[in-house]
Amino acid sequence: MNIAEVERRTGLTRANIRFYEKEGLLSPVRGANGYRDYTEDDVETLRKVRLLRQLRLSVPEIRAVQAGEHALPETAARQLGVLEQDIHEGQQAYAACRAICEDGAQWDGLDVDKYLSISVLPAYLSQTPEEQDRIPPAGCPWRRYFARSLDLSLYGLIWSMVGQWGLRINPVLYHAWVWTLACTYAGAVLMLAFEPVLLHFWGTTIGKWVFGLSVRDEDGHKLPIRTAFARAWGVFCIGMGWGIPLYNLYRMWRSYRTCTEEELSWDMDNACTVVVRERQTKWYRAAGYIVLMVLAGFADVGIGLRAALPPNRGELTLAEYVENCNDYQVYRGARAYIQPDGSWAWVPMDSGRGFRWEYAFDYEPEISVETDAQGFVSAVHATLRDDGNDGMMMGGNFGETREMIVYAFAASRTRSGILELLNSPLMQELEGITESFTADFHDMQVVQTVAYSGCVPGESGWTLIPTEGEQAVYRMEFTICKK
Repeated sequence: MNIAEVERRTGLTRANIRFYEKEGLLSPVRGANGYRDYTEDDVETLRKVRLLRQLRLSVPEIRAVQAGEHALPETAARQLGVLEQDIHEGQQAYAACRAICEDGAQWDGLDVDKYLSISVLPAYLSQTPEEQDRIPPAGCPWRRYFARSLDLSLYGLIWSMVGQWGLRINPVLYHAWVWTLACTYAGAVLMLAFEPVLLHFWGTTIGKWVFGLSVRDEDGHKLPIRTAFARAWGVFCIGMGWGIPLYNLYRMWRSYRTCTEEELSWDMDNACTVVVRERQTKWYRAAGYIVLMVLAGFADVGIGLRAALPPNRGELTLAEYVENCNDYQVYRGARAYIQPDGSWAWVPMDSGRGFRWEYAFDYEPEISVETDAQGFVSAVHATLRDDGNDGMMMGGNFGETREMIVYAFAASRTRSGILELLNSPLMQELEGITESFTADFHDMQVVQTVAYSGCVPGESGWTLIPTEGEQAVYRMEFTICKK
């Protein structure tokens, strides 16, 4: 049977049961799943222990009786003297209470010395056996919390690399709470994968190592993989509340309260404990935690910047350029793709990748790619048109097309970082659709020629408003080429 059933049948708490196990009064076997499997003999042993503890026998005395070193009748006879003293002290306490009642004593003016002379506090009232027989508090809750937060931050970096670099998931495309929830569960999965290995071979994790903490079994050894996994699973389910928003905050608060009173359940259930190197946190450990968290934050930003770069860089063949364009479209959730010849195409509505954006105007850019004698892309030309039939011409898609070309071609050839590209004068020029310009970016030249009639620019710089009674026409020629 499991420990919950034993608690119900014996009236003891889990902390009491684990205490008596550590004292050697019972030794339950472990099942194939790594959890303790208690027998009827174990239950009967605990019931006997509880009875003898209520008779004020000490744990060493009970252990001696259980081992046959002392006979129970003789031990009980010696205990009679202790109980007689308890009875005498109880009678004194009774006399003192009766005197207070007869005197009509009040809080104000209570003669403490008078009533202390009548009674002393009976020893058996100071603490019950169930209160005494408990595993000591786990302690250092804040060190454990910050150690866990550092570990989860590092697991989060692994998830960011896998998600953004490998799976091409762009956090910007999702609501903040969706991405946060995804990171929580991805971090939990990585915690369950890495933490058992670290605890088995190293005895600690990076976060615990920073704060001078390690995890050991009852014999002071490193944990087996199975036990370490069961412990990590308990942390996620009980300590982190399954990652469910708000509920996880409640579970962390409850774990904090428990940590100040007794061992946490995931340690207690798996017969392990957190070993603390120092009573007080050293200043350099707190400083190390802050430094590592700051570095983790910078690393997360760097992962995002690296994910924004195209997969192929340097001199590009047509196939590599097309791959860069389509990577841009996928990473930014666009509904179009570039065909092998470099031309534009909408993603079919039944492709499973998403639906084409529906606009009141027809938007179908004409894109052509030029290559040099060696087969490398030397220039990309795009023509963007709008006839203004919807009553307002918007340039959002125009900007997306131009940025795709810059991303796939210019950012690749120059091997520049994404920050350099975003802060360049070129990107500032690309913020509008109503002005012509010529700009240089490293060894490339960008030329934009805009012509329109029957409309006027809107206040945003991204719209053109048709003039009443006139046919609105817009045309943009956008070219980027090697100098």
